[in-house]
Amino acid sequence: MTFFVQAILAFLLTVLLILWMRRPAHRFGLVDDPGGRKRHGVAVPLTGGISLTVGFFLALALSLPALSDQLVLLVSMALLALIGVLDDIGEVSPRSKLGVQVLAAVLMTSWAGHFLVHLGDLFGRGDISLMNWGIPLTVFATVALINGINMLDGVDGLAGGLVFVMLCFFAAFAWWAEDVVSLKILVVLLGALGGFLLFNLPHPWRGHHRTFMGDTGSLVLGFVVAWYAVGLTQSYAPTVPPVVMLWVTGIVLFDLFTVTVRRILRRRDPAAPDRAHIHHILLRRGLSPARVVTLLLGANVALAAIGSLGWAAGVPQTWLFATYLAVALAYLGMFLFPARLIKRRRTARVSSAGPSP
Repeated sequence: MTFFVQAILAFLLTVLLILWMRRPAHRFGLVDDPGGRKRHGVAVPLTGGISLTVGFFLALALSLPALSDQLVLLVSMALLALIGVLDDIGEVSPRSKLGVQVLAAVLMTSWAGHFLVHLGDLFGRGDISLMNWGIPLTVFATVALINGINMLDGVDGLAGGLVFVMLCFFAAFAWWAEDVVSLKILVVLLGALGGFLLFNLPHPWRGHHRTFMGDTGSLVLGFVVAWYAVGLTQSYAPTVPPVVMLWVTGIVLFDLFTVTVRRILRRRDPAAPDRAHIHHILLRRGLSPARVVTLLLGANVALAAIGSLGWAAGVPQTWLFATYLAVALAYLGMFLFPARLIKRRRTARVSSAGPSP
């Protein structure tokens, strides 16, 4: 069975599971109720994440014997899906959820031996070797990526769409490196994710079948992004420079860094939820949810393309890294403070100036 047949199967299975699970979701409380920081007006099933995960595993079932070297990835995905479902139902504390994320990252680094060994040639003096720092840095980066994707799951189609973009680039890298196993897993997962996005992207044809991925989806997809961001840059086969992965995961890292800096400057818990993420700011500036998703997905495609094409064209890693930092600083400058604070400052200036003569 070819990759693409399995991908189509994963797509169809995910679609069927989402449709079938709508009633059980309401019966067992696997729904996202409106209120608080949430903009939707009715309870929406949180079955997208579990549906795409199950659809992915079922479509991949016939290939499992050939994926023995990916056992840790599959086990960790299943573990994160389980804790995600429990969290979506409301049976898990934030500390327990974080503990399972750390456990999955430790399994990745210590069981699979899948961790950052070097950061590439970022300063023109050769590859930066991490030595004993490789495993703790990988664990930290994995947990950060998982939570960064979870934080962006605030507008229909945004988190899933960003992951879809990243996985497409990862699949292209795996194809270039002739990594057949990784390519198969990525293509099949793209099929499952596409089935979910059919019910999550803001388009007029989804009707009343709107579905959220929940923490199940964000945990599983975030871990897969971290796994391949590491694996495609650190293996013994032809690899992608680590700096390219900074570009591919651009919007997620930019938003995560900006929000963390803002909360620290305000002396708040960096993990405390708020409405100051990039999609919240753009919504307050008058953009519709569909335009926000289109803008941010387009921006991430552009960033990933710049990094990938720059590397393919032979641009030195040092230049790619310097350009990335410049773009990151520009992003930080534009979105460090929410739009409402900027508006208040402008209002204060006008008030202090008094009426014009």
